[in-house]
Amino acid sequence: MQLIILNGPCGVGKSTVARILHEQMPLSFLLDVDAQMHFISHYRDFREERWALTKAVGQAIVRACFREGRDVILDKMIYDPGTLDSYRAVADELGADVREFILTASKETVLARAHNRGFRDESLLTPEKCERFWQEIERLKPLRPEAVVIETDDLTLDEAASRVRAHLSRPL
Repeated sequence: MQLIILNGPCGVGKSTVARILHEQMPLSFLLDVDAQMHFISHYRDFREERWALTKAVGQAIVRACFREGRDVILDKMIYDPGTLDSYRAVADELGADVREFILTASKETVLARAHNRGFRDESLLTPEKCERFWQEIERLKPLRPEAVVIETDDLTLDEAASRVRAHLSRPL
């Protein structure tokens, strides 16, 4: 079993790379942590509570998948080392390998990709948050020496997925 953590700021290809890997890994579970948050009623009004519940639900999903002998692909921007370590602890508890990746790009590339996507009025994501998230991930990188950093500025999404696959504990 593998826990594959795809981390990084918005606009670096995390979700697309996660979907590519998921398609190539039969019976794997794609855990989009943000999607889980949307199942919490009034999540916008209860920031602290939503993060605690989302983390608990995410860890429960990881635990359930590992008990069934399945791989998990975790797609989420996480800049808190403690949260990353808590997912690693679940994997360690159940004997799963962990492969942590930080997909990144230059600040200019991240901001340009975010602007090209557009910002919806009801979205929690703003241009200012994109820049802040890029900075948070940059601060995280030296704190995660076990993470493989993949620069996506000049890569296609398939090339980025291929670079991730090259570091997995067993080939796909």
